[in-house]
Amino acid sequence: MQSITLTQQERNDLIRRMKRECKPSRRLRMHIVLLASEDYPPTHISRVLFCSRTTVYAIVGRFLREGRAAFWDRKRRGPMPLLDELAHKRIDELVEGESPTEHGWLRSRWSCSLLMLQLLRERALLLSRETVRRALHRLDFRWRRPRPIPPSKDPEQKRKRLEEILRMVQQKASFFQDETKLETNPRVGFCWMRKGKQRQLRTPGTNRKAWISGALNFRTGRFHWVVGGHKNDELFLKLLEELRRIYRCHKQLHLAVDNDPSHTSGRVKDYLKANEKRLRLHPLPAWSPQSNPVELIWWGLHEAGSRDHSCEDLGELVEFAKRYLQERQPFLLWLGEDYKQLERSPP
Repeated sequence: MQSITLTQQERNDLIRRMKRECKPSRRLRMHIVLLASEDYPPTHISRVLFCSRTTVYAIVGRFLREGRAAFWDRKRRGPMPLLDELAHKRIDELVEGESPTEHGWLRSRWSCSLLMLQLLRERALLLSRETVRRALHRLDFRWRRPRPIPPSKDPEQKRKRLEEILRMVQQKASFFQDETKLETNPRVGFCWMRKGKQRQLRTPGTNRKAWISGALNFRTGRFHWVVGGHKNDELFLKLLEELRRIYRCHKQLHLAVDNDPSHTSGRVKDYLKANEKRLRLHPLPAWSPQSNPVELIWWGLHEAGSRDHSCEDLGELVEFAKRYLQERQPFLLWLGEDYKQLERSPP
């Protein structure tokens, strides 16, 4: 076997590349070259690395001819692929940036069969679904659910609303308000179960719902709530009446609310106009649940009670939620990351 001579710098670089290499076949070739440069015999190398002497001779000879290119895999032999580079590029363009409706298909997303028909129409390529599927995997595409995103936000409007909320919390009677839903059909959550045996979760069949509207006193951490059958302005007005009854000593109550229609209906506007000296609403930024601390209370409630629950009756579930909210009083919450970024923003 011909000898391999490496400088100290080349040896150190090759060792570093071998440690970082993820593919076992390339790492084996680098290891063979390193051992051969130390004048180890082929039999010893083959025993240490659990490969054949023929592999050792082939890698050493290829390294002497090609240099570092010997570490890379050679092109596989066989028939020419059905999809060339241009076809792969076209598949990438279709899936990444174009919709089936743009090409006259009554579909909202690309499937392997639809891509097969589109390539047949454009390039007269007769392929199978699995050929297209393998091409998609080679292009690093995966069959997954897309992530819904809200419409684009107005950063200036969001900043103004956050600044208004920061001014609001300086008042004595400042509240954050939100609603959540309880259902007799439990929310399915993660839990421990034995391998190969999936836990069964009983459901009542007919789903019944109840809504909780709550307001968090940001100064004291006290949480007040009302329960109703529907999420509407009646439930919101019921909460406002409850707050007015509890905080009779305060001249004005400030509530940070989201942009739900139940907070802006005609009945609510008339009620606020009649009680403008006692109540004032502050709108939160649109599509920003992280700006409302009450969302953390709802998360804890659902994590503790409504996920995988065994309550057969809606009243039992509502009673459990009431006990949870009562026992956790007062809630020690803080403003979210949106407000911290606002305070850290440069002048």
